[in-house]
Amino acid sequence: MAGDSPGTTRTLDARVWGKSDARPKVYIQAGLHADEMPGILVADHLTEMLDAAEAQGQITGEIWLVPIANPIGLEQWIAHKPQGRQDLTAMRNFNRGFPDLAALAADALEPVLTGSETENLTLIRRAFGEALAALPRGNALADLQLALLTWSHDADYVLDLHCDHQAVLHFYASPARPKDTALLSRATGAKLVLEQEVSGGNAFDEAHTAPWASLRQRFGKSFPIPAGCFSVTLEYRGQNDVSDALATKDAAELMVFLGAIGAVNGQSQPAFEEAPVLPLGGAGEIFAPQGGVVLWRAAPGDWVTKGDIIGEVLDPVTRVRAPVQAVTTGLLFRIELWPSCLRGQSLAHIAGKDVLRAGHLLTD
Repeated sequence: MAGDSPGTTRTLDARVWGKSDARPKVYIQAGLHADEMPGILVADHLTEMLDAAEAQGQITGEIWLVPIANPIGLEQWIAHKPQGRQDLTAMRNFNRGFPDLAALAADALEPVLTGSETENLTLIRRAFGEALAALPRGNALADLQLALLTWSHDADYVLDLHCDHQAVLHFYASPARPKDTALLSRATGAKLVLEQEVSGGNAFDEAHTAPWASLRQRFGKSFPIPAGCFSVTLEYRGQNDVSDALATKDAAELMVFLGAIGAVNGQSQPAFEEAPVLPLGGAGEIFAPQGGVVLWRAAPGDWVTKGDIIGEVLDPVTRVRAPVQAVTTGLLFRIELWPSCLRGQSLAHIAGKDVLRAGHLLTD
């Protein structure tokens, strides 16, 4: 990929197993937020397992794996600290603003859709690919997003591997394919599923699910439009949860999922209990009552009740300890990485059943 300054280029690498055009096509990527290492290490161990499966003739689908989905962010450091979440050129989140496939392809699809859901699946995927191929080149970030979406737009399954600051294993999913959501939950041992049809921002996962929902809304009364892709953002705990032991376990569980969907033979069955599925709008955000030192009484994975004091913030000058209270009843699934904070800063999220927010639900 061409760089934005003279004399610079970058390389984006994909590893592929199975026969071209075999189904299901599974696309997996890691490191789109380039300061998040757990998924990148999972991808490394998954590569070894997929190589072994291929050597034994067990690959039945087509599997794509992009181990470093963001070479731009990977090189962006400030004062010896990795950035990786926002492009430093314009402070734009690398995982927002992907091309809207429905908007790009809908007009071309209108005269060709048929009464067959299977035919429409093929027609829509082809239209997505043609629309992407016709897009003009932009800057490095736009070219990166275009390249990733070109590889993944026709996949049956898309897994975008991320992590949070400090968190339990959880993932974000559309409600369109609940059986696949349950299957991934049972295969990976996720502790929570946050579900929303459209979260706002057109992140990579929703760039694969929201277009099918949009096309169904526009054409569904006249033509059968399937939920053509199961796509999730899979959060592999926290930024410091990086070890070969964890990554080997997580990669093995992804192999179980690949076996369950028919992409790889010879795998064991999903063995975990299904995680609770809660609305993304029910994820209540907690803000710091004052600046200072954050001291937690609860930890990610704890179930808490609205009003519980789950931590406090110490002002080391006044020595006042301001309580941090749960804003809803549910699962404390993530807290911020840093033990210091500014007044009004986001500290944590609790997932509950009651919807607290609507509209744009993703943080930058």
